[in-house]
Amino acid sequence: MSMTMNFVMVGCTYPILFFMYFFMKLEIGDKKKTVLGIAVPEAFRKDPQVMEICGQFRRSMRRGLIAMLIFPVLFLWMPWFTWYITGYLIWVYLMILVEMVPIAKYGERLKALKRSMRWGDSGNGKADVDFAMALQPVRVVKKPVLAVMCVLSVLPVLWELADQQDVDLKWAYTGILLIMAALVWLFSGILIWMDRQKSELISKDSDVNINFNRSKKRLRATAWIWMTGLSVVLVWLTAFALHDRLGGMTAYMAEITGYTVIVCALAIRCEWKILLLRRKMMTTLESYDSDEDNWYFGALLYYNPNDRHSLVENRIGTGYSVNLGSVGGKIVVGLVALLLVGCLIWVPVVVGMDEFTPIGLEVEDGTLRSTHTGVEYEIGESEIASVALLEELPEMSRKNGTSLKNLDKGRYKIDGYGTGYLCLNPENSKFLLVETVDGKVYLLSDATDAGTLEVYQELTTDSR
Repeated sequence: MSMTMNFVMVGCTYPILFFMYFFMKLEIGDKKKTVLGIAVPEAFRKDPQVMEICGQFRRSMRRGLIAMLIFPVLFLWMPWFTWYITGYLIWVYLMILVEMVPIAKYGERLKALKRSMRWGDSGNGKADVDFAMALQPVRVVKKPVLAVMCVLSVLPVLWELADQQDVDLKWAYTGILLIMAALVWLFSGILIWMDRQKSELISKDSDVNINFNRSKKRLRATAWIWMTGLSVVLVWLTAFALHDRLGGMTAYMAEITGYTVIVCALAIRCEWKILLLRRKMMTTLESYDSDEDNWYFGALLYYNPNDRHSLVENRIGTGYSVNLGSVGGKIVVGLVALLLVGCLIWVPVVVGMDEFTPIGLEVEDGTLRSTHTGVEYEIGESEIASVALLEELPEMSRKNGTSLKNLDKGRYKIDGYGTGYLCLNPENSKFLLVETVDGKVYLLSDATDAGTLEVYQELTTDSR
């Protein structure tokens, strides 16, 4: 792959790796109410056995970080995009495993130590907390605001359905806009779901718990409403870009990048503020959550069929964990697992078909036919106004479709011709420029220059 591609991929991923490493290291910090997600009584946090487990965790995390920093060497040099993107996906999955496995491993080891030493069973009085008061639900989300944004996200879809005259483009563009609008609906649904989750207990003082949970949910509501609003803007920008407005696809790629950076920054800033707020307001609560250790595996997987909530406050980092003991939790985990496995299979297969399936160009029964993974374009000879043989491609920019080292396919903006349809191998040196009587422009090629030249001769011979 090109140096630019490598720089973008690594430049976008390395910061995430360092963020994950930093947040995981906080799990053995003095200011957390748990150690590796386990409720260790404060009196025993400096026990030599606890410190040894924390040291092993720290060393394991450091080794994992070094391994993940080096791993891209295995795929960055690959010339085939299929292997490149597969290597990148595997790298992302391994990054998650390398961060999570040490937490699970040493968290379970610490839980076993706590049980064997009977820490929290005696000598530490149970916290005197009014649970009914402390855990009463706190609601802060304004649903009418979310409803308005959901409606606004659908308007470009309706506009496309009503205004687009080209049937093929209508359904293609509508599908793209529906996917973008789905982000708005997804963010809205997640925000409402988070707002309904049970309150977090951080203090013996019920007022502290109520104030903390109200502040925490307000921080999340503010961040997620901004993210949802930006997603609405993105839907409209997508609609404009598809119709070559506001700078077209070139500007749109910059907008997508800006959107991604801002959304990630909002999420990280929100969770960091919650982490600081928790540290500031938390008071010593001793063993209030000791019993909950039994429902966790390595502080990562929560399984409590007695808890009806699908989401519970995450013991690792910040945010939420899924309760596998609930029906909703099982559905969420199943869908996520299906998505992760599906991506690892689907992406290489689809990209591989595009990259390694040869394109074809032929004239048969009075029809010019361009093929790739299927029939891409069919043009009747009677519909062709002109055909020219090019030995060099004009300047082009992709509007939608595929762009690989050996394949350009889809709708492109062609310098001097406007919008055109491509199915060609840019590594070739012979191309057909076909203009139809209804004003459409096609740039096509066969898998080989000889094949392209043969089709050109057939078309020009027939036209005489």
